[in-house]
Amino acid sequence: MKSRTALLTALVAATLSLSARADISMPVQDNFYDKLGRGLANVVLAPSEILDSIYSLDRLEGPTVAWSKGLVQGVSRAVQDTGVGIAETITSPLPIGPNGGYQTWKSTPYDSMVVNEYPPADLTYFY
Repeated sequence: MKSRTALLTALVAATLSLSARADISMPVQDNFYDKLGRGLANVVLAPSEILDSIYSLDRLEGPTVAWSKGLVQGVSRAVQDTGVGIAETITSPLPIGPNGGYQTWKSTPYDSMVVNEYPPADLTYFY
């Protein structure tokens, strides 16, 4: 009997915990630890941008473009990530990002490597 009561109590507790929801009324605010972590990750993982750019362009446009444009693009991204990472690591205790917070300084890449199919699949609204 005791084991059934314990099992029923555990089942009710599990059911109630599954129905719990997070409060999403307030957006998550970046803090010191987020900025420090981003900065360290940018510095440590910056060299991977070189291989990532070469690989992505090799799959999309071939080896010649990959080893010319991809190499230059990867080195550029690695240098930018290292610079932003060092800056974010040094200034992590200070909320000096956009709007006086701990947001990242890193901008989105201007080349998204998204190749749009041509002609588009939806020819009804093409023109």
